[in-house]
Parts: sequence; C-alpha cells; structure tokens
Amino acid sequence: MNITVFIILAPLASWVLPVYLPPNVTATVHADLPLGLCNATGVFEIQKPVAIACANTGLSPIQLSGRVSVVYNMPPPPQAPPPETPLLALATGVAAAAGLSHAASNRRELLAAPILPIIARIKRATAEDPVRREILRVVDTMGAATMSQIAKALGKSWGSVQWHVYVLEREGKLKSVKIGAFTYYFVNPKKAAEVILASVDPAALTPEDREKLDIMAAAA
Repeated sequence: MNITVFIILAPLASWVLPVYLPPNVTATVHADLPLGLCNATGVFEIQKPVAIACANTGLSPIQLSGRVSVVYNMPPPPQAPPPETPLLALATGVAAAAGLSHAASNRRELLAAPILPIIARIKRATAEDPVRREILRVVDTMGAATMSQIAKALGKSWGSVQWHVYVLEREGKLKSVKIGAFTYYFVNPKKAAEVILASVDPAALTPEDREKLDIMAAAA
C-alpha cells in the first residue's frame, strides 16, 4: 500500500490514516511525514492495526505533504531445529530471540502510545451511527455542503464532525469534490452540481472545476 499525502490541514484539525493488518501478519511501515506534526515518522514494524495521525494545533492552515508505504510481511513456515543442535546452543538462541522480542515489543508500545487516544476515538466512532446518519441526512437535504456548513447544521464543532465525514467517505456513503478553495461533500452528484453552480460565479470557475461539475451534472 502506497499513499501520497498532500492536503491543506485546517486549524485545529487532524488527518488520520488507519493501517489494517490481516491476522498473523506483520508489516513494515515507511512514513515520510513531518516530524512534530505527525505521530509516526521513519521506518518501523507493526504487528497490529495502528493509526498514523497528523494534527494542526495552530490557528492557521498548514500544508501537509509526504508519503506512507506499507509492506506486508508474510510469516515464514515454522522450522524445527536440526537434531544435532546442542541443547545449550538452542537455549541460548531462544533467550536471544526472547530479548529481541521484548525490545521490539517496547518499540511498538512507544509507537502506539501517541495514537491510543485516536484508536479509542475510532472505536467510539463505530458506535456513533446516529451522528453519521444525521450527517448523511443533512448533506442530502442541502445537496452539497462544506465541512463548516455540516458542523453548523448539526450544531457541533468542526473537529467532532470531521472524523465522521472521513468514515462516511471511506465507506463510500459520502463523496467529495474540490471546487476552487472549498471541498464540498454530497450524496447525489447531480443535485450537488446544481447547488454548487448556484453558489459560485460560473465565470470564476477553472476549466478543470467546470469539467468536474459537468460530469456530476450528467450522472444518472
């Protein structure tokens, strides 16, 4: 899995990339992300799902760019030690492996520490289906809405709505399009194109943005 990151992170907002693992599989993660802005950088190995997160704690937008690649390591088949291996040598090898395992475990715990609140938030978001249903209802009623408009319609903060919108978009229940400086979320592309065209100056649209809206308007 290779992901290129290039977004404008709004004030007091966060970006989250969950990294999932199949059972009994480890993965090597190469995270080329800004130090201090994100909770994980460099190369590290994981043995359970984690979430790489970047947060803008400032009061002005910042540019977030980088790259994340995940290489899944399939476990090798177990091999029995050769019959002629001396018992002492085998015991020494087991002790060394246990020491390495302990060191790796400590490394994983240090990596997981900053993202434990995010993992807990992921679990809570799974149970908060009514919030996401309300977001879908609001967006479908409005036709197209920015994150700020969704938050205002729900009477919630921008940050509390952002995660639910991310989950809905990841599940394919919500779609987004960037027109000019704004990102609009929608359920029905044809209806969204009409709303967006009515809210912007058509003469100010770039050819690329105009093409996006034409494609949306032609959707069945």
